[in-house]
Amino acid sequence: MASNDPPPPPPLTPPPPPPILVPALKVGVATGGAGFLLGGLIATLRSNPTVGLFAAGTGLNCFALGSSYWAIRATMMRVYQDPQQGVTEFTPEDMLRISGASGALTGFTLGLALRGKSNAIPGAIVWGLVGLGGQYAYDRADSQRAKRLAAGPSQEGQNKGSLSDRIFNSKWSPVKKLSNEDYKKRLEARLLSIEAEIALTDEEIGHVKSQSVDSTFPKK
Repeated sequence: MASNDPPPPPPLTPPPPPPILVPALKVGVATGGAGFLLGGLIATLRSNPTVGLFAAGTGLNCFALGSSYWAIRATMMRVYQDPQQGVTEFTPEDMLRISGASGALTGFTLGLALRGKSNAIPGAIVWGLVGLGGQYAYDRADSQRAKRLAAGPSQEGQNKGSLSDRIFNSKWSPVKKLSNEDYKKRLEARLLSIEAEIALTDEEIGHVKSQSVDSTFPKK
């Protein structure tokens, strides 16, 4: 006799591990391009006769830093990701540790390979702090965005706008962009001020006329 029990659910397949090579190359190309432009600008400001060579060297160094950092970071994330133990996502503290360790390992490796033993430890310290700082800034921005989304669509809609609106409405901007309502209020205030000045001017004109009449026809 056939059983009427439902078949057991299929086993959960763990999510695929994050890719390493292609994202690392993309990050390396982005950082290398930025380094090339920055190196060219610095060489031009310093009147370096070999602007192209200096820019190319800076771009290659930035490419090595960016791609190595991203590859090491992705590798560490793959190592620590264990679906069998329920570790499929990382907390902000985990990402801080991974990013800081990735930056330190990148700085140590490239400092040792490109600049010698004396630059290995300083490179590890500097790039470890860069990794920590970058991850912390990203987590703060992501947390603020989550708070805006949790506040409701109205609040999120208020925070949206064009780039110029966000720049003018920033607390760091010395110039503020007025809305139609603010502009109308300012015009009304200016109109009231002009009407008050006109009233004072009419009063002064009347006073001058009365004085001129008194001087023309003095009282006996």
